[in-house]
Amino acid sequence: MNRRFLSFLLFTLCLSPAAWAQTPPGPTEAPASSPAWLPHGALLGASLRADAREAAAFAAQVRLLWEIPFFRGRSDRLAVSIEPLAAYTFSYPDTVVEGRDVDMRALRLFSLVAGVAYRNRPERGLEWGFQVGTGPAWYAARFTRGEKTRESYFVGLLDGRVQLGYNFGSYSLGLGVGYGDLYNYRRTSLSRPYVGGLHLGLYLEWR
Repeated sequence: MNRRFLSFLLFTLCLSPAAWAQTPPGPTEAPASSPAWLPHGALLGASLRADAREAAAFAAQVRLLWEIPFFRGRSDRLAVSIEPLAAYTFSYPDTVVEGRDVDMRALRLFSLVAGVAYRNRPERGLEWGFQVGTGPAWYAARFTRGEKTRESYFVGLLDGRVQLGYNFGSYSLGLGVGYGDLYNYRRTSLSRPYVGGLHLGLYLEWR
């Protein structure tokens, strides 16, 4: 697993006790106006992942956001987060096999990430938060001019994100930055080095 992501995960987990240390005088957030079974937000962004040769792939991704709070403070809360995500790569490395001309023609990723989210959200104004989770993932790729023409694997994905935005009362808008990495992957996979990585996007949440 990527060491940079493990450091990021450790950092976010160390921030969690700060939320528990605050005395909750009662929630100030308005009751949710949308049903619990509908998404509470969405994130649209892109991801970048490079292999050991610094050959990179860029992917567009979209995420839907669900949160189920289990702790509320004056302006912060902890919640169970659920995020289905879909990503499709639109820029590929010149070759996925060093010393050979093997092109990648398609790479897509689907996952369902569940975890814990912390949100510091006043009634109005600047807000921030972070989350970390894991879940099953499926990725598939197609190649040309190589012995392997396609591959498809079910694996696990570990994913985390920090976000900063502005709360307008009934909705929030901001920027999210995170990192995702696969585990229990197949070492023979040609596309694995280009799945996940650093991701950046704009989120919109409503209540």
